[in-house]
Amino acid sequence: MEPDHPAPICVLVMGPSGVGKSTVAAALAECLGAAFIEGDDYHPPENRAAMAAGRPLTDQMRAPWLDALAAAVARSVRSRDTVFSCSALRRSYRDRLRRRIGPVRIIHLTAPPDLIRQRMQARQHFMPPGMLDSQIATLEVPTPDEAAITIDVTSEPKETVRKAVRALGR
Repeated sequence: MEPDHPAPICVLVMGPSGVGKSTVAAALAECLGAAFIEGDDYHPPENRAAMAAGRPLTDQMRAPWLDALAAAVARSVRSRDTVFSCSALRRSYRDRLRRRIGPVRIIHLTAPPDLIRQRMQARQHFMPPGMLDSQIATLEVPTPDEAAITIDVTSEPKETVRKAVRALGR
């Protein structure tokens, strides 16, 4: 008789650009022995160009990106724990991801806008710091029924990952 194996978990690390999604998600995946999927890798060139030019994405522009990302995550989570980063700013985006992936644990990263802007200015990325205000305006904070784990990321990434691991019960 084979031992029961729990189904793989899927964790979305979300929040506005510059909050540290990729850093935290990659470190969390490593800590959990999970696959890591970088949401930005699934943006088509047109989306990257729009954001680099300071133009917020429309829902029409986001749909193919979310679907491509969801397909990659769904393939991964069939066989192993998976952590992925994605802004997932609106509830409708998170719902779209869940419909295509299945159950998703959400870690919502937060920080004061000034700290996020400072981090954005210190990095090389296609998303310019001037886009932060539109990201914050678009953000729909997860509702209680989404059971999100909200973590303030003003501390070091290692501490954020420790908090996430504890909150996930791992």
